[in-house]
Amino acid sequence: MKYTGIFIKSLFILSCFLHVVELFALQTQTDTLAENQSGQSDLDAPVPYQAQTITNYVQERKTVYIGKAVVHYKNITLEAGKITIEWDKSLITAEGIPDSIWVYNPDHTDSMRVQEIREKPVLVDAGTRMTGDLMQYNYKTEKGRVVRGRTEVEGGYYVGDQIKRVRGEIFHITDSEYTTCDLDTNTHYHFSTNRMKLMVNDKVVAKPVVMYIGHIPVAFLPYAVFPTKRGRHSGILIPRYGESSREGRYLRGLGYYWAPNDYFDAKAEVDFFEKSGWLFHGDINYAIRYKLSGSISGSITRKNFESYYAPDYEERRWDLRINHRQEIDQTSRFTASGYFVSDNSFYKDLSSNLSMRLTQELRSNATYSKRWPQQKLSLSLNASRVQNLQTEDIRETLPQLSFRMAQRQLFAAKTSRGRQRRRSRDEKWYRSIYFSYNSNLQRTRREYWQRTSADTSRQREDDFRVSHNTALSFISPTKLFGWLSHNHSVNIDEDWFAETTEYERDQESGIIESRQVKGFAARHLFSYNAAANTKLYGLFTPAIPGVEAIRHVLTPSLSFRYQPDFSDPAWGYYSTFDEGETKKDRFGGTPSSGQKSVNFSVRNLFQMKLGQGEKSKKVDLFTLDFSSGYNFEADQYNLSDLRTSIRANPARNFSLSASSSHSFYRWDDELSGQVDQYIFKQGNWMTGKWVRLTNLRLNFSLRLQGKESKQAKRPESAIETGDPFEEDTESEDPGVLEESAYQSRDRFEGSETLRRLSIPWKMNLNFNFNLNRSNPNRPVKRYYLDISGAEVQLTPNWRISYSAHYDLEKMVVSHHRFSFYRDLHCWEAQVDWVPAGPNRRVYFRINIKAPALRDIKYERGRGAGNVLGYY
Repeated sequence: MKYTGIFIKSLFILSCFLHVVELFALQTQTDTLAENQSGQSDLDAPVPYQAQTITNYVQERKTVYIGKAVVHYKNITLEAGKITIEWDKSLITAEGIPDSIWVYNPDHTDSMRVQEIREKPVLVDAGTRMTGDLMQYNYKTEKGRVVRGRTEVEGGYYVGDQIKRVRGEIFHITDSEYTTCDLDTNTHYHFSTNRMKLMVNDKVVAKPVVMYIGHIPVAFLPYAVFPTKRGRHSGILIPRYGESSREGRYLRGLGYYWAPNDYFDAKAEVDFFEKSGWLFHGDINYAIRYKLSGSISGSITRKNFESYYAPDYEERRWDLRINHRQEIDQTSRFTASGYFVSDNSFYKDLSSNLSMRLTQELRSNATYSKRWPQQKLSLSLNASRVQNLQTEDIRETLPQLSFRMAQRQLFAAKTSRGRQRRRSRDEKWYRSIYFSYNSNLQRTRREYWQRTSADTSRQREDDFRVSHNTALSFISPTKLFGWLSHNHSVNIDEDWFAETTEYERDQESGIIESRQVKGFAARHLFSYNAAANTKLYGLFTPAIPGVEAIRHVLTPSLSFRYQPDFSDPAWGYYSTFDEGETKKDRFGGTPSSGQKSVNFSVRNLFQMKLGQGEKSKKVDLFTLDFSSGYNFEADQYNLSDLRTSIRANPARNFSLSASSSHSFYRWDDELSGQVDQYIFKQGNWMTGKWVRLTNLRLNFSLRLQGKESKQAKRPESAIETGDPFEEDTESEDPGVLEESAYQSRDRFEGSETLRRLSIPWKMNLNFNFNLNRSNPNRPVKRYYLDISGAEVQLTPNWRISYSAHYDLEKMVVSHHRFSFYRDLHCWEAQVDWVPAGPNRRVYFRINIKAPALRDIKYERGRGAGNVLGYY
């Protein structure tokens, strides 16, 4: 059925051809008669023509162009061996020239003379080529015909025994065929119809329509009507047929598409499943350029899954998705999106899209935003809802009002209007002090299941707060000592609450109980940060051909952070019990410990320069990073782990990365844990043991590819070499081989043909290794190898693909998959095979290769699958 749509596109080109022929006729008449009665030509462009012979029959009022006749009009060209214009009949005819040639006759000793038609009519219009045995057109009645018309459109080929234009844009076509097989004869498949009526840019009516594989009819439609309108237009959607192991045979996508204008369209479809029922889904889209756009999508179903659930289990299920985006003006915008489902497993049961099946959360939100670019201000108002499909937790925010003032100078210098101020080295230091401000008003509600040993209950928590953040930063315009860059920043946070939590200890039970106290309360937090860094360069020139120099860039960084311990009773943010051993946060989210930490890092970048002058290029060899820190306020483990990482790309198809962490603290076997004692204090510093490995990760990726090589030249010393027209100079004794023969071939080698075999292939290897030694007595190792994109092109038509996940620790294949593909000219076949695991399956499919006809297929399979998956 899809073939007819493509076939009609070709017929539309034929319509254009008939109009062009009319223009050819008018031009020829104009060239003959020079001008019309008004003294002006009817054509708006010149019509050059040429032929080996041009004959005018004055009495018969006929002009004949013979021998490579060509007529041009704009981007349209008509070629034929003979073009005849009969002025009295208003008829133009293009045809080939009969000729006779001698051909070899395999059944007789002599050749035989046969007649053939050469220089058949060819019409070329904007790159589209149409041929035929005969083309005729009456430019007065606007009727015409093409005998055995042939053309190619969008990868498809069609042939019509006779195409007649009866009136206007209406054509009658007899005995037409369509195929995407490019064989001239004996096509592997084609569609055929005896009678067809075409209404250009409207519809086509055909009867009957028969599909042939070879010369065998395999499908039949007694009557078919298809729209032929170009572009976006309303119409019926053709369904797709398939089969599912869970729901049996099905028809999917039967529906209607409605496009009333350029700004709106809608689609409604229904899927019928043999075993379970139906699924209705629809989409609405709208868009006005530079103004608004959006979509609404939903579905509803009532299915019976009696094979998977209790008998006659039936339910009504649905989903709804909304997206809207509107540009109110150049500085304000409104966006909204919503996802709603009837139950938690809707997408898992009904969707074949992997990302939708793995969806764990549904997020909905609506946001209005406004900007004031000149003042560097912005405002946003948001409402959102997040639902976890697994835990059924719900978090709603209504509303969230945010105001932001972007970073700006605290003491800005005055500038003249229309002139941009440039920073200078003499600029005052206080000009480098910047500030920013953010404010956020938020009301949230959370619902969740609370499970205890006694019962399970639905809990609800409400929270309302207003937050203010002011940041002051100093970015030094000059470097200390000429080489040290430094900057400083202070962050001040103020939060307002509508209620707080008060804690009291029950005197009888000794349990600390809580209660909510309504009333205004404020919390103030602040922190200070400072950072400094510099760069050191080292350069050396190794004696390596092509390498000009190797550079080492060393970037040491040092940072300091201070934040008070807000759990101290002096701040009043925590309720303390048991002489400070137990602390309860009255507000939620208050830092429970202070920070007075110093962090340091060292980055090593190694680069290489290749070539000289304009052809030189810089290559990053690898980076090696070290980092650690020390917190003076921590109660224990003040020194953080030493973290090391290395990354390298030594080649375009190879990458390597590794990271590790080392602890400075000793492991105690008796306590089965880490103790607050440095390793080097045990005297290990003398042996160089300062740290203990806690974690190691290693990864490398390798992309391999082989290409089909050209046939290797045969060595001159090979036995097979020699001039076939020379005399045989072999030794007269058949049992004796010359010495050169022994030198040319090793009797222990395999076949020369096999050694020269070279086929294109490619493969991606990814190796991962992870070692966790937090507990040195029980290290945990995990390493695996992933193979992806492995493909071997055995022949031009055979291709094998493979992917696998190997657990190298257990020496087992967790998952692997084979895909076999065979190109069958205009058809294609494939086998998908997962031999083991929970997703074990096998699937076979053969279909037409053309994208428009891929739904014409035969498929079979068994194994794991979902509703819309494998058999």
